[in-house]
Amino acid sequence: MAEYRQRELRPAPDNLVTDGEFIFGTFSTQFKNVNPLKADRPLGTWLPGCLLNFRLKEWQAFQLGNERWFMLAVLYNAKVTSLAQFIVYDKVRRKKYLFEKLLPSWKIKVPASIWEGSQSYRDKDCSIEIVSALAKGRFYINIHIRDQKGLPDMEAHFELIHDEGLVAPIVVSIPMGKNRGMYSHKCLMPMQGSLVLGGEKIEFLREESFAIIDDHKGFYPYSLKYDWITTAGYDGKGRLIGLNLTHNQTIDAERYNENCLWVDGRLELLPPVKFERPQGPEGEWFIRDRYGIVDLSFKPAAMGKIEMDLIVLKVRYYGPFGSFGGTVRDSSGEILDFTNYFGMGEQKYVRG
Repeated sequence: MAEYRQRELRPAPDNLVTDGEFIFGTFSTQFKNVNPLKADRPLGTWLPGCLLNFRLKEWQAFQLGNERWFMLAVLYNAKVTSLAQFIVYDKVRRKKYLFEKLLPSWKIKVPASIWEGSQSYRDKDCSIEIVSALAKGRFYINIHIRDQKGLPDMEAHFELIHDEGLVAPIVVSIPMGKNRGMYSHKCLMPMQGSLVLGGEKIEFLREESFAIIDDHKGFYPYSLKYDWITTAGYDGKGRLIGLNLTHNQTIDAERYNENCLWVDGRLELLPPVKFERPQGPEGEWFIRDRYGIVDLSFKPAAMGKIEMDLIVLKVRYYGPFGSFGGTVRDSSGEILDFTNYFGMGEQKYVRG
């Protein structure tokens, strides 16, 4: 079996794009300026700024939870359309609470920087607000959902702790073509706050709760496709551990990917992986690499689907919540067992 050598991990330069060129790599710190619109001809030809921005897909997504609860908060702008979503899953009752709004693209504006910025979706009954304050080591999520058919009223307030030295982000700039890049900042961190679900108030204590951020901007190919999973939780030693694994359209997966393992505030880079779904996206998934490091399974428990066929947009999206099995080996040789960890996955195809 081949020997795996972790790719280079270095501090990020000031700018994602410098002198018109994407700076590609895997970084341990955040860019001061995430400026993909400054890239020179990222789509292969000159386009005015408005059309270039139309091709840039942007979102902020957060997975949050503890031993019983798993949640997803998303504000997503695909430019053709946008999405506001908050999902709560009760692992004990095996019950899913879904709030989702497909919106015109101008309803969601993802901030240019997570150092200091905010975005929100609001209507007369509901709101999702994400406040980014990376300079202070914090993110805040505030949710108000009322009078939605089939849903209890929900109110949530979460504080996510991204203190320097406590957590280790993975920041990537991945080539999808010549000077065509995708940026993401992902980090597993402690979380605290509360959720009111109907008449029940649930407290999330810092020592037993977690969150993962995905701040994301990318010039994806016109036909976008990728596979992805993530999970996190506390192990038998009281350590917060988690992982992020993606198979996407990078032009060189060995050098450029976003696969990683977090162990008690430490980051390890993982190799490229492949996804197999012998029974389709609603059956069991298998995720492995060619070095014998990653050997995981994922069983969907609650499926989310988006299927759209429009003139300018086609979507085939499967986003299940579910449970994991299997192991990941870290660089010291320790075998980390992810059996019965809970998380989510995606199989996504978007043309448009």
